[in-house]
Amino acid sequence: MVAEKTILVFGGYGGAGSAISRAVLEYTDADLIVAGRREEEARALAEGLNAKFPGGRAAWARADASDSATLKEPFGKADLVVDAATTVPFVEETARAALEAGADYLEIHYPQEVVSALALVAPEAEAAGITLVTQGGFLPGLPSVLVRWAETQFSEYWRARVYVAMRSDFDPGGAVDEFVGTLGDLSAEVFGGGRWRRAGRGDVRKVDFGPTLGTKTTYPITLAEVRDLPQELGVEELSVSVAGLNWFVDYVVTPLAFALGRVKKGFGRRPLARLMVFGSKRFGEAGEAVAAVLEAEGEKGGERVAVRLRVGHDDVYEFTAMPVAAFLRQYLDGLEIDGLGRPGLSFMGRVVDPVRFLKDLEDMGAKVEVELRGV
Repeated sequence: MVAEKTILVFGGYGGAGSAISRAVLEYTDADLIVAGRREEEARALAEGLNAKFPGGRAAWARADASDSATLKEPFGKADLVVDAATTVPFVEETARAALEAGADYLEIHYPQEVVSALALVAPEAEAAGITLVTQGGFLPGLPSVLVRWAETQFSEYWRARVYVAMRSDFDPGGAVDEFVGTLGDLSAEVFGGGRWRRAGRGDVRKVDFGPTLGTKTTYPITLAEVRDLPQELGVEELSVSVAGLNWFVDYVVTPLAFALGRVKKGFGRRPLARLMVFGSKRFGEAGEAVAAVLEAEGEKGGERVAVRLRVGHDDVYEFTAMPVAAFLRQYLDGLEIDGLGRPGLSFMGRVVDPVRFLKDLEDMGAKVEVELRGV
């Protein structure tokens, strides 16, 4: 790696944020700033990490998304800001604060409106030579990595479907609010017949996620990161789907999310999130698990072949942090990857080397399984 840089994790003591903060120290040589509006929690985590990892590489700072003045000083000490705070309405302001401080920016939020918000900042970032990276983590983030990885397995690439499932005892907060948004996505589309079309009942599929998660019903979702991949890769079919947590989510929360979504996008998200938390605790199985499955088809050596790739872990937050760390490893290598160092707005899964990315995930403890067979 090149000379050490400083990574600031905004919201760095939350569920995903604390996992990312640990990953920065465990998997990279970068220094770390744990930042958030509760300085005492940021300090406690940084001190705990310094006790675990030698070198005193972790510092802390107060930074409140609702008070942009508090962002200037800590962001000015960072080379890259990782936005893991549950403050989606402030994403544009946070990205602008990073831009004004001269820091690159990566966010890990699911809501697709984040991409539109960052697009407003992109021209200024490009002019200033600042890189904004959106849709990081495993959902979004990993689906486009998997779809692009499959291209390396074929001489001709025809179709790809990505499925994501998790089991988690959710606590109230921004993460579950965002997950509920995936279930009520009435705009979900799948690619086929040369165009993106509205998903229908025929696109709801049962998928085997392996012995830990088993077979689950999956529902299509919309991810901006995969929107241009059919044209880029020449595939005929492409879709991304997510599974519910359990029968209560599949048959109670999901139908309600769709019904309320017909009234207004995001309508009833908070009550649905509380219902999700109740369902995960009351009807969910014990233990955590998360997996992403890619099913792809194409031609290799003159034969029609199918590839199934499964990437999984037993901790949802760790599995969110690992893709961020895999991105950081490539980022810290001097921005030599195609497009990664380009100023302006990019998608995480579209600029990394997918082969190296998956190898790094495996080295970090994710389980990666590949099956290749004739069709």
